[in-house]
Amino acid sequence: MSLNLRRSIVWLVSLIFGLVVTLVIIYARIPLGPVTIGFGSDVAKFAYSNVGLLFISAAGVAWIWLDYFLDTKYLKS
Repeated sequence: MSLNLRRSIVWLVSLIFGLVVTLVIIYARIPLGPVTIGFGSDVAKFAYSNVGLLFISAAGVAWIWLDYFLDTKYLKS
């Protein structure tokens, strides 16, 4: 697999992952005993800056790990 294809996969998958995680955390409300995952809210009630920060954080974590596993060498070791 070429380096450019792997780099495109890293960007695409990390952006999709960030979007999905952000939407699940905002809209879902999953009670697990004493802990609840998500807010059960919507974007209008959730501050827009928090939505952006949550998206950047989730996508960033996915980007770092995909860079490592796909060996795209964005981050030098």
